[in-house]
Amino acid sequence: MAKDKQQKKAVHTESRETLFDTADLIKHAKELFGVKPDILQGALFGVDQTRMTKSEANQLIQTFLTKEVMSS
Repeated sequence: MAKDKQQKKAVHTESRETLFDTADLIKHAKELFGVKPDILQGALFGVDQTRMTKSEANQLIQTFLTKEVMSS
């Protein structure tokens, strides 16, 4: 029962966030996320969304930064 309330709360929180153009997020990556715009561009590589929340962008950045680099 507690999980249901947490899931509903998460859905409500997520739906209240503002959507931003990815170009604007990239332009202000340093101020918003503390990373260079190039990092956010790399995190967005292959993502078809043109608008997303700051939370979604931050999650993509964290995933991108923790990916294992393949060596040759």
